[in-house]
Amino acid sequence: MKVVIHDRTEELVPRLRTYTEHRLEKLTRHFDRVLEAEVHFDPESKRGVEHEKIVRILVHMDGRKTPLLTAAEGGRDLQAALDLALEKVDRQVLKLKGKIVDRHRPRAAESESKQPTATVTDGPERVITKVKAESVSQATDALEVNGHLFHLFLDDDTGDLNVIYRRGDGSVAIIEPKIS
Repeated sequence: MKVVIHDRTEELVPRLRTYTEHRLEKLTRHFDRVLEAEVHFDPESKRGVEHEKIVRILVHMDGRKTPLLTAAEGGRDLQAALDLALEKVDRQVLKLKGKIVDRHRPRAAESESKQPTATVTDGPERVITKVKAESVSQATDALEVNGHLFHLFLDDDTGDLNVIYRRGDGSVAIIEPKIS
């Protein structure tokens, strides 16, 4: 990755320059499409008096549309403004990588559409599900995790098919069917 630094403040020490290059080169560990980063250190003057320093980072990415990420921060301390701008760019690179990776993953709707569709009947819909053997505590944990109103499980102790559900008052109960 190529790092270009433009200093218009005349306050950039060599230590801060190497720190900037080192931190920007870490962007490639997240995403290998980062080609070039430009860093501009500019003074900001208010009514002719210099108060703050501005750090602007421009990141050029590889790709057909060549996206450009930017971050700008200001402050009296050049190091602090640089760190804030670097954090912003780092988050933007991770977000862009997530978008690109998610675009290439099959969506849940597409995978569900590949499953055979049930025929339409006048009766209730039938859902086929896999049931695994669980203890009552595991079934309670599964009920909490999945967020549904009930959970169907095969009881480890008895070998029976049971349903654990959450009542309206928030308590949990188990339905144990008894065949007569």
